[in-house]
Amino acid sequence: MNFIKFCATSAALLLLCSCDNNDVVLAFNTQDAASRTFFLESSLNVLLPEDSANAVPESMQSHIKVRSTLNMLVPYDDGSARFEMKVDSVEYTSDKRSVEEFRNVEKLVSVQHFQFKLETDGTMSDPVVEDAEMKFGDDDIDLVKLFLKIQPVLPSKPVAIGESWERMVTIPGANSVTTVYKSFTLEDVMLHDGAKIAKIGMNLKYKEEPDSTSDLHMESLGFVVGSGSILFDVSHGVVASANLEINGDLNVKDVIAQDSIPSMHVIQKIKMRSEP
Repeated sequence: MNFIKFCATSAALLLLCSCDNNDVVLAFNTQDAASRTFFLESSLNVLLPEDSANAVPESMQSHIKVRSTLNMLVPYDDGSARFEMKVDSVEYTSDKRSVEEFRNVEKLVSVQHFQFKLETDGTMSDPVVEDAEMKFGDDDIDLVKLFLKIQPVLPSKPVAIGESWERMVTIPGANSVTTVYKSFTLEDVMLHDGAKIAKIGMNLKYKEEPDSTSDLHMESLGFVVGSGSILFDVSHGVVASANLEINGDLNVKDVIAQDSIPSMHVIQKIKMRSEP
């Protein structure tokens, strides 16, 4: 009987240890990270509501592709580190802008070199653009906002496949702060080219609040929502790739012209990948 009890206890302990070993520690490398190249793409599709002059809703589309280099500047004793993102090349198109405007946007984005502090869980803080006088205006060409939207925030403890966690992220604007609620689920863990890769599902929601100091007030009708997936390189502590699609309905009012566009539907798709 004692032997049977011993075997049962041993089996239970073995099962417990096996479950613990299946937990995955997700953390960004903030101590000895090597330089990496990032490719960031964003497409924005704005559908305007029907009016008496147009039987079919009018739309506006834009697309931007940025190649940049991420370098770690200095690691801190608290485990975080300061990084710098430098833009290498920019391609931009829009069906509502001229070629001259394309070039101006590309020139504007090309100088958006910025630094930020990164925690091991992926929290980005203190983003500082080198040229503080630059005014970006459009969310689809503000690289800081794009990275903050698609950047995952990792759990503070090891997680098993199927486990979920929630985090809150703040995105600074010109004169306001947007609070984004993100939820994540560890969907799978695999090996690829010798590296352990975690597949993470991500959902987000936030409200677009009007900036009272701006002549253009933009406000969401309910929540702006989004979903996507992330491949996180556990072995190297970096995002290998990510994709995110965001949908929302907005009201836009031009305070000076006393004109407004109600129920404007916005679809934004963001993609990111990195390589050594």
